Amino acid sequence: MRSLSWAAGVAGLLVLSCSPKPVELPPPPPAKIHTTYRVIGGVSMGAIGGMALASSNPHRIDGVASLGGPIDGAFFQRFIDQFVAAGFCSKEELEAIMAQDPVRLNDPTVIDACATPRVAQPGLWEHPNDFNHLHITNNGGSFDRESYLQMMADLMLAYGNFFTQNPASPIAPPGLDPELVRHPPADLCTNPRRVSGLKNAEYNPAGTYDAITFCDGPQKLFFCATGQERVNFCSDPLNIRSPLPIAQEAAFADRYCANKGGAVVATEEGHTLYWLANAGNTDPCRQRNIAAPILLAYDYNGNGRRDYGEPIVNNSHERWDDVGVDGCGDAFENGSGGCNATASAIVTDANHDNYDPATTPNGTEKSWRYELGEPFRDFGLDGVAGSADSGEGNGAYDEVDGRKRLFALDGRTNFKKLEPSAMARLHVLLDGGIHDIFNLGLNARHLFSAVKEARQGLVGEYRSFTDIPGMKDRVSGNFNPWNRSWKTLPKDLITLYGKESRTDAEIATGEGDHVGTAEQASSRFQIAFNWIAYLWPNAPRPQAVFGQSTPADYRTETFASQKLGAKWEYAISVPPGYGDPENANARYPVAYLLHGYGMDPSGFVAAAIIANNFVLDSSLQLRPVIYVFPNGRCCFVNTVTGARDCRNSDDTGQDIDRLPDWERECHSGTFWVNRKGYTANDGTLYGDAMFELMEHIDATYRTLPAAEVEQR
Repeated sequence: MRSLSWAAGVAGLLVLSCSPKPVELPPPPPAKIHTTYRVIGGVSMGAIGGMALASSNPHRIDGVASLGGPIDGAFFQRFIDQFVAAGFCSKEELEAIMAQDPVRLNDPTVIDACATPRVAQPGLWEHPNDFNHLHITNNGGSFDRESYLQMMADLMLAYGNFFTQNPASPIAPPGLDPELVRHPPADLCTNPRRVSGLKNAEYNPAGTYDAITFCDGPQKLFFCATGQERVNFCSDPLNIRSPLPIAQEAAFADRYCANKGGAVVATEEGHTLYWLANAGNTDPCRQRNIAAPILLAYDYNGNGRRDYGEPIVNNSHERWDDVGVDGCGDAFENGSGGCNATASAIVTDANHDNYDPATTPNGTEKSWRYELGEPFRDFGLDGVAGSADSGEGNGAYDEVDGRKRLFALDGRTNFKKLEPSAMARLHVLLDGGIHDIFNLGLNARHLFSAVKEARQGLVGEYRSFTDIPGMKDRVSGNFNPWNRSWKTLPKDLITLYGKESRTDAEIATGEGDHVGTAEQASSRFQIAFNWIAYLWPNAPRPQAVFGQSTPADYRTETFASQKLGAKWEYAISVPPGYGDPENANARYPVAYLLHGYGMDPSGFVAAAIIANNFVLDSSLQLRPVIYVFPNGRCCFVNTVTGARDCRNSDDTGQDIDRLPDWERECHSGTFWVNRKGYTANDGTLYGDAMFELMEHIDATYRTLPAAEVEQR
């Protein structure tokens, strides 16, 4: 046996010695990265729309810069459910109050005693809100109760109604003609429309109370000169019973303050802190005159108006337990991913599934959105068993179409769905003020949790602009981003700006708010322009003779949009050197910057001057980029001829909104997504038009074509 083993070993050696040498294969070619040389950025509404477009069309761009946004679907749903449409006493409490005296439903002293506390999420800078006490600001615009109504209406024209479902209209509440929402009748405040039998699990389970349209909006703020005492219109019981007409407010204020230095009308500019503290509140003892037909309220006492204590109708989704996919709340978790039969006396997150953007970004418990596996009541959108409401008994969790679309265009949701290659190539720049009126800093933080997880932590997270490595001036200590340190930074960044605590003076200047202080606003744009310029370090660069290059060119242009069926305008900045003979064949990356709510392209294009000044700086030589600023205002429609125009002024330079028979499709902004509209046939392809514009720019200007590259 030994000899055979020895012979077999020798034979094996002979075979090995006679075998040819293995062929050394060449290394595999480097993986290619699809590169479009396009980026979408935006502020406020533009940040919301830009992220919606980018996350649902990731193959079209290389990066998205959302400044002051975007909306995070789950967090925004929390904002609606727990703040904007909330804060009311329970049904039982309201009925007990009404049994004593129906008038007391309009008495803030009585209602505030049982109203649901406005509880913000701890430790995350969230503003407490409820429907009668909205948080407002004047930073970046006057965002008061009227602005809330207009923005909510425009959002729901874009996405669909977030509160109710109506088969006849994407936006009108059930039982209302869409035309009433489009053109509220002049008498709607005094002659509300009634919807009978609209049930709701929390406030109208038996269908006892009619739902009604109502009016809302801002009210003049009066205080007494001595001590700035607020004029209390509810001090007169007659005003509680029948709210004071607007025409009589000033006389009442004069009488109230007769011995207190006289009445003063508080203005946003002259009494900023007083305005900020009070302009978001409902005064139930004065009439309101702005129709809000996108919402309904339950008229408990049947007096034909929404009294202070009467709740908003919110039939937006089937009721579910936000306990996570393990199906059990913290008190029942067994620590192994399952549930105990009885609750623990000490409540902990034993299964470690509570959502937290910093520690458990994939947590499904307390995540503010339904996850498959969580218990829900299959009673339909009204939450009432046996009402045969939409979705009842179908075995699936249901929510209104507006919220479905909110999640379909949600940045965090869509980023997590990306293929690894797409996730790797789509870079994200986010920022937000920690005191932003709409909590957009928090929204950005939730989205960035998905980006950070995908990058395995290799991202940049900063709490101030000077925290960004290399951006603090060594001499002055001030923020100075105009340097080449950007080459070494991660391409995925978030900056949450603002001081934890603010003085009254800082609050008045917008410290950490929607836009921020003047310095913060400037810093945000400077970051965006540098981030864009350094996004493609290996792309070919046009030549530039610094100090002699042709200057940047800023202009407003129009093209015929097939998607919109009208002329659509945009502003554009062609960078310095674009017209130099040396660059006759040079091509440029393009950044599409989307403006905020109520703005227009002409007011936004000047921002490109910041970047273009540094293109000519020989010590920096910032990459020249073509900047395009599309028009995000809604199109005009001629009510007589049906003609459309998506410009702000016509061929003669006349403002179209001043011409007879023309009206906009919305109050102020498209939110850059395909509009749902008032009826099923009323949509407008605002989102698709953005990509049509990209094709137009590529055909008109020397843009870099998309390519498969080894390195960006």
